Amino acid sequence: MTENADVKKSIKLELPKNPELLERWCLSIIDFLGEDGSFWRGIVREACDVNWKFKFKLQARKELLHDINEYVLEFPQPLLHILNLKLRQEFGFDLNDFSNRNNRRIQNILKRGVIRNEEEYRLVFDKVEEIYADDSQEQLVDQLNELLAAFENSKSKKK
Repeated sequence: MTENADVKKSIKLELPKNPELLERWCLSIIDFLGEDGSFWRGIVREACDVNWKFKFKLQARKELLHDINEYVLEFPQPLLHILNLKLRQEFGFDLNDFSNRNNRRIQNILKRGVIRNEEEYRLVFDKVEEIYADDSQEQLVDQLNELLAAFENSKSKKK
């Protein structure tokens, strides 16, 4: 891997921690959406506000990044392709890089056999939502649902 690729990879992985970069990423997507993106503008500004306490704003940024990426991933493939080209040109990576990273994280959770936190829970839950109707992935859905149930069960015992 080249040094330039390493820099782009680290930027991608650190996107939620960098409010300016995250804001640029989100606003690029919103600008691409035109009128459909107006709903997101206020949310982006609030999540990227540097006056928030760091702990809460980091979680809000992670959720924002996830939500906005998930929202546009449901777009028709030709539109998504154009958006990915725009993002790759501007940032050096695109929505597919996040999707690939999430799939690797889910594989690690499956290997480990346990969901550790709310962020992983949401990642697994969203994956189940994405694939539950695909009969060819029924076994994976069952595995993921078992992990979700175990996490929910452990949370309810702590209360």
